[in-house]
Amino acid sequence: MSRQELAAGAAVLGDVLAGQRDLYRALVGIASNEQAAIVAADVERLTELLEQKENILDHLRAMETERMTALVAIEMATGIAAEGATISEIAAHLPVASAEELQRVGRELKAEAVALEEAHAVNARLLRNSRALVDRWLHYLRSVLAGSLYTSDGDSVAAPGGRTLDRSA
Repeated sequence: MSRQELAAGAAVLGDVLAGQRDLYRALVGIASNEQAAIVAADVERLTELLEQKENILDHLRAMETERMTALVAIEMATGIAAEGATISEIAAHLPVASAEELQRVGRELKAEAVALEEAHAVNARLLRNSRALVDRWLHYLRSVLAGSLYTSDGDSVAAPGGRTLDRSA
């Protein structure tokens, strides 16, 4: 494979990585909207956002196929194994301008992936806190209304006249 074919494969890889970066950026936006929906306890909005997220994930899967195709072409030109290829390894075989562009897009993609990971961590914490709050309210309501204690296992013994409450209720 010629230098031109390597450059073409790297250009395709750069385009795919840029597309993945944009999709990750969209996922970060969705994660931010999820935070607002979690705080507002807006289940309908969360469902809408989940559908949007699934569509983006479908696009990401398709782009992953394109990325691997570009990596295979680069492997044929350089001998760098497609499965373990890094942007730095590929950039070492490219002209300076192409290498810098590929590395820039790679850094941007990584930044979006880190931002998404952080947003998901916040959302997970919000969901855990929401669940804990619901559990506390159920415990309180159970003790006030039925006269018995609620446990998260749902197996507490109810006081006479009361009924045991669990999350499936």
